[in-house]
Amino acid sequence: MKISIFFFSILIITMFQNVKIFPQNNNAYNFDSDSAYKYLKSQTDMGVRNYGSEGHTKVQEFIKSEIKKMDYDVNTHKFKAPYIPRRNGENIYAFLKGRSDKYIVITSHYDTRSVAEKDPSFIKRKEPIIGANDGGSSTAVLLELMRTLKQKEGKLPYSVAFVFFDLEDDGGIYNKDTYDYSDPLRTDWIQGSIKFVEDDIIPKNKIYFGILLDLVGAKDAIFKYESYSYQKFNGLYNYIWQAAKSLGYNKYFEASHWGAIVDDHYPFVYRDIPFIDIIGMGYKYHHTHEDTIDKIDKKTLEVVGNLVEHIVENPPNIKNIIK
Repeated sequence: MKISIFFFSILIITMFQNVKIFPQNNNAYNFDSDSAYKYLKSQTDMGVRNYGSEGHTKVQEFIKSEIKKMDYDVNTHKFKAPYIPRRNGENIYAFLKGRSDKYIVITSHYDTRSVAEKDPSFIKRKEPIIGANDGGSSTAVLLELMRTLKQKEGKLPYSVAFVFFDLEDDGGIYNKDTYDYSDPLRTDWIQGSIKFVEDDIIPKNKIYFGILLDLVGAKDAIFKYESYSYQKFNGLYNYIWQAAKSLGYNKYFEASHWGAIVDDHYPFVYRDIPFIDIIGMGYKYHHTHEDTIDKIDKKTLEVVGNLVEHIVENPPNIKNIIK
C-alpha cells in the first residue's frame, strides 16, 4: 500500500499537564460494527477495486449511493494523478454541520492495489488484491461513522468532513526510479490526497485537525505512532492514545513507533495541518492475496469506530496540545 521510508529515533515528550481525563464509558457510542462489516462485505463482493477495474467503478458508485441514502450531499473532486502518467482519479467527500464552521477531517482510501508484491506465490504477484483490510476496512468504518454521526448533525462541537481518497495504493509500480522519495509529496503513492490538498478543496484555515484511517480491521491489530506526523503533532497523538486508554483499548494502541509511512495524511502534515494516521501497519497479509474478509474482526472495527466517534464528540483544544 505504501512504503515505510525510514526509521528514526524521536525524543518523546509526554505533556501530562495537557492530558484530559475521559469518562470510561465505551457503551455510550452508536457506532455499529455489524453495519460496518456489511459495508466492508459489500466492497469485497465487488472483487478487486484497483484503478481501471470494474470493481473500482462499482465502489465509487457504492460510496456515492450510500452517502446519498444517509441524506448527505455528495461532492466529488476529479483530478489528474501528478506522478502516475495517464491516470485520472476521483475523490469523494461530504460534510456534516457542527456548532463550529471549522472541520475535523476523517479520511480513508477506497482503491485497492494493482499488484501483490508481498505474496508468497511469485506467479501471483502481478495480480490485483482484494484489499479487505487495506482499503476496505477504513472505507467501511468511515461510512459507518457517517451514518452514526448524522444523528448528531448541528450538535457536534465542530463540523466534520468525510473524505474517501482515490489512487492511494499503486505506488512503487510505475517509473519508480524517477521519483525523489526524500520529498514526501514527490511520490506515486497518495495521488488523491496530494491533489486534494494542492487544489485547496478544504482551505487550511477551515481544518481544525484530521484523522486518517488505514488497515483498521484485522484481528488483534496494533496501532502505533506514524513517526513523520508524530514529530510535529505528538500532542494530538498523545491525546487520542490517552482517549483509547480511557475506553479500555490499551491492547490496540501502543505508545511506540512504526517509523515514517507515506500515507494520505502526509500532504496535510506537510502544510502544517494537524493530522494523524491510525494505521495497523503490522498486518501480515499486507499487499498479498490473503488480504481477504476472513481476516477481519468486528471488534477491531468497533474499537476504531468508537474511538473516532468519541474524539469527534470530545475534541482536544488544539492550541493547548500543539506546541
